[in-house]
Amino acid sequence: MTATLTDINEQFEDFIETLNKEEDEKLQLKKAYSYAKKAHAFQRRKSGEPYIIHPLEVAQIVESFGLDTPSLIASLLHDVVEDTEISLDNIKQEFGEEVSLIVDGLSKITLFGEKKQVEDEEKHIETLRKILLASAKDIRILVIKLCDRLHNMRTLDELPEEKQVRIANETMQIYVPIAQKIGIYAMKWELEDLSFKYINPEMYQFIKDKIKLKREEREEIVNNIVEEVKSKLNLPENSAVKVLGRPKNFYSIYKKIKFKAKSFEDIQDLYAIRILCPSIADCYTLLGEFHKTFRVFPNRLKDYIANPKANGYQSIHTVIVSNYIKGPVEIQIRTEDMNKLAEFGVAAHWKYKNFKEDKKFEQKISWLREVLQWEKENEDNFEFLKLLKFDFFEDEIFIFTPQKDLITLPEGSSALDFAYAIHTDIGSKAFKAKINGSINTIDTILQSGDVVDIVTNQTVKPSEKWLKFVRTSKARLKIKHELNLKLSKSRNKVEERSVDYLKKQIYRIEDYKNVRFAGCCTVEYGDQIVGVQNKEKKLLIHNASCPNAKYSINKKIPLRWREENIKEVTLSINFRDRYGIVMDLLTLFSEFNINCTKLNTKVSKNGMVSMNVKILDGPYIKKMVNRLKKLDSFIDVKVSRGMNLFQ
Repeated sequence: MTATLTDINEQFEDFIETLNKEEDEKLQLKKAYSYAKKAHAFQRRKSGEPYIIHPLEVAQIVESFGLDTPSLIASLLHDVVEDTEISLDNIKQEFGEEVSLIVDGLSKITLFGEKKQVEDEEKHIETLRKILLASAKDIRILVIKLCDRLHNMRTLDELPEEKQVRIANETMQIYVPIAQKIGIYAMKWELEDLSFKYINPEMYQFIKDKIKLKREEREEIVNNIVEEVKSKLNLPENSAVKVLGRPKNFYSIYKKIKFKAKSFEDIQDLYAIRILCPSIADCYTLLGEFHKTFRVFPNRLKDYIANPKANGYQSIHTVIVSNYIKGPVEIQIRTEDMNKLAEFGVAAHWKYKNFKEDKKFEQKISWLREVLQWEKENEDNFEFLKLLKFDFFEDEIFIFTPQKDLITLPEGSSALDFAYAIHTDIGSKAFKAKINGSINTIDTILQSGDVVDIVTNQTVKPSEKWLKFVRTSKARLKIKHELNLKLSKSRNKVEERSVDYLKKQIYRIEDYKNVRFAGCCTVEYGDQIVGVQNKEKKLLIHNASCPNAKYSINKKIPLRWREENIKEVTLSINFRDRYGIVMDLLTLFSEFNINCTKLNTKVSKNGMVSMNVKILDGPYIKKMVNRLKKLDSFIDVKVSRGMNLFQ
């Protein structure tokens, strides 16, 4: 049913009545509503409703997350500057500087590319850049923008199908990760399901049909599981422990089908039960009770209380077998404060004025401050995206120092990323990494739970080759700063030539008219690669390990490299015997990204070390040999092409 202006006015009055605000704050909100209603008087939504219904409902969503009065006023006014003749100065005069700053941030987040044709990926990068840069000045801008997007997604049915899919894709690629990053999981789940409905309607309907239950019926099942848990744990009605439940959202079920299971029937935990305890000690006590009372699934225990996620999320996860449904149920055990943070993320800072976790608020949004530094260091969109992909979108791993301090890194991080995460000086002098007691190179990819000790060497200096394997923005920026690297035009030309060369090496790439490298991952000759084809038939080439390729819902084209005959070079090197010669040589090869295919070493009685090393030929040989000659205890070297000293 289409709402009339009278209906909307009544909705606003009801909204004002429900607010727990001082009278002067309510008067300011009424003034803002009237101001916005007048400004949007001649505008209509696609549904035919007066436009004012959109800012009003955005304000209501913002209020549900507990933001303050300036945020509600800014929500009512968020489209005024962008869509009408009213200026930001007018807003500042009428509602003050704080509101005008929030409105200004929201107005600057406009969809890049609506007035000119650009590629979807570039548009998404620029949109994300604008959102983050505006929000770095005030986190409330980010929360309000998410609420704005949520209301637009709830009313997407009125738009043409092509626009529905475009907006849903943008929501999934930009707004869902943002909601997760700032810890507002309730919004993340709803945005996921709304986007999923338009991006993949067939699979959405398939899951809906498979469940074959209305939401009310699913909630009834959850309620019965809750009663089963209370009964088996002997929890009294007035217990300080609260037991809540919810069905899993459709998109989370789809992800399990796509990435973890072979069919819908393989999905185990369609329901989740949340246990709220008075203290952390109670959480662990209750975990023991669950494992004593229920059958549990092995290897499904995750302790995010001891190892919190980067956004501050804390909870214990385990999976039990419910007798009621004759199947698995996920159990989440946490304290009340942990639950507030899980539901409202950074918005808990405003919603709960006496929130115990408030002292960690600045720490939780410190990543957003780094965005301003990224902007200064990176003019190129795709370099900016590389930083975001790993620091922003990737899953996390938990790494420990020898002193058992916890360092959280993006999945795929190297030992060098860990070194820079500890301190810049340790990163810039990193020589080797002792991982779980074993010596490894600094480009070794870390796994969650590793204990890492960085071995430094004062002679080590950052190398441009390091940029090929570090993943975190901190490491990349520090290395580039120490090398004084800039993305100059001449360097871009070199990169363009290398891109053209790589394209020529891909088998049957000429069959596709519009081809480019995705820019979110590094591709080198010999890597496993895949093409992802978008709706415009453009083929984006990804490294096969790239999450954007793995999780893309677009058509994937298997690709392979043309065979290339690369000659080998044999180095005959003589050193005076000393400790660490081989390690120094391999470190030198690593700096030049040289693949050593064979190494033979012989030590004579007179203290001479003779080495025969086989490496792939290339333009770097002369420069590498000059560096080799500077190694301590070096005597001489002979370079042989076309000979095989190992036969």
